Amino acid sequence: MSSESAIRGKVKRVQGYFFGTRLGYWTAAAFCRLMKHCVFSARTRTLVDFDLMRMKARAGMPKRPIQPSQAKLHLGCGKRIVSGWLNVDVVNSDCLVDLAAGRLPWPDAVFESIVCQHVIEHLELFNEALPLLRELRRISKPNAEIWLSCPDMEKVCKAYLLDKGATLRAEFEREFPQIAEWKALPSQMINSLFHQEGEHKNLFDFELLAWACQKAGFIDCTQVAEADLLHRFPEFPPRHDENHTLYMCARVS
Repeated sequence: MSSESAIRGKVKRVQGYFFGTRLGYWTAAAFCRLMKHCVFSARTRTLVDFDLMRMKARAGMPKRPIQPSQAKLHLGCGKRIVSGWLNVDVVNSDCLVDLAAGRLPWPDAVFESIVCQHVIEHLELFNEALPLLRELRRISKPNAEIWLSCPDMEKVCKAYLLDKGATLRAEFEREFPQIAEWKALPSQMINSLFHQEGEHKNLFDFELLAWACQKAGFIDCTQVAEADLLHRFPEFPPRHDENHTLYMCARVS
């Protein structure tokens, strides 16, 4: 290795260490907040803010595995805090975790159930989603079950071919009347389901999601309904989203 390459390697390691600390996070946050008002678009500002939350979660990640306070994991909980579960997200949750970091802070085989709703589509398949699924397999007990949901590529495409999404949009308006930007054209709602202002990395159909879970070591991947999830775990609030959402259950051998 040349001296120049060695220097670059050392600089990269120092940068990684610094920006993985709280001081590094606040330095980057201050810089981004100063700059984004000058040159960043609204979409970029949203993504930058989310990446800063991810950086903060990574900075607080324990160096050694920690025992979870619950045996059931609610991953990517958002504002939907469920009693009796360890509710995890990048912010405002029981445990702050960047799900794209490639590492989860718990020991092997500690969770008996995992529920993860509308999260996996936010992760790039090979560099983020598959490493997360492998980590979920690692922290799952024998015979543990994982329940996943995400926008369904097949249902979204069928809705467009049926009537360019008009029926799907009408159903959305009944459930989410506050989402005004989807009321202009049904096709814009289809766009939002696919990319959501750059937040969605890929959509899944059942075959692709089952392939990813099997690749990570899960077995018995089965397409289910929201009613199956709610019957198994009635403490979860219903989402009423099956018209565009794929639900799947898998388990650990």
